[in-house]
Amino acid sequence: MKILFISHYKWPHIGGVEKHVYELSKRLRVKGNSVKVISERDIKQPHIKFLGLVYIWFWMFRNRKLIEKADIVHCHDVFIWYLPFRILYLKKPVYTTFHGWEGIWPIPRKNIFLKKLAAKLSWGSIAVGKYIERYYGIKANKIIYGGTLILHSDEMRKRDELIIFVGRLEKDTGVLEFLKWLDKNPKYVVDFIGDGVLREKCEKYGTVYGFINPAPFYKQVKYCVPGGYLAALEALSYGCELKLFWNNKVKEDYWKMSPFVRKDVKIWAKKQTWDKLTNEYLDLYNSI
Repeated sequence: MKILFISHYKWPHIGGVEKHVYELSKRLRVKGNSVKVISERDIKQPHIKFLGLVYIWFWMFRNRKLIEKADIVHCHDVFIWYLPFRILYLKKPVYTTFHGWEGIWPIPRKNIFLKKLAAKLSWGSIAVGKYIERYYGIKANKIIYGGTLILHSDEMRKRDELIIFVGRLEKDTGVLEFLKWLDKNPKYVVDFIGDGVLREKCEKYGTVYGFINPAPFYKQVKYCVPGGYLAALEALSYGCELKLFWNNKVKEDYWKMSPFVRKDVKIWAKKQTWDKLTNEYLDLYNSI
């Protein structure tokens, strides 16, 4: 099966969507599929409102053989890039994965409309998190939470005073609420694996390492504050305990409507492998 993934960014650009697509693509190829990923890096779009989108459509039209050769087109949050070709290739199977929200609260009506439109025009869809159905008024074929690369033993030497934040240093990740919590719990030594506009503020509480591999930190710390699902799954696979923070209703439901608040979350997390996620995608393709 020839699969065309369309994503805003792709690996080695660092991010949850990029890692999702990268790990998924590797395993789909192992299972005998051909996978092509196109992103902004291939298109080299100018960052100009509206004109940038027109440029993407023009680039994709010039390179439409990529679509024609594919058995399946799968958009990762950027269905609007494919919108004209949904009409041009009516019988071409197209799917969408909704990876999250845009970090704006309240959610703009335009964003809700675009997700509803993508869900309506896709042959099937996947939502990363149950909360997406509630806030965007869509019904996904599958709900997923990502995958883990390596599963580790819970029996690691953990230092109780160490805590790590993994994710973007932006308001929508709940990092400011975490900093307020640290004010009341000054005994913890904190490291930040990530970057963003709040970097300078976070540096007053601990060391900010930027976007590096968090695995060496997971092995030592007892607690992890994840900015998103992938960081949470990886931390759990290393036997860490989670502390969850949010600054608005959608981020609260992001966590509370997920399995990450379950008492048996570590048992559940061990089953969330990239191989399992790959099978979810293949099951979607074969069931519709």
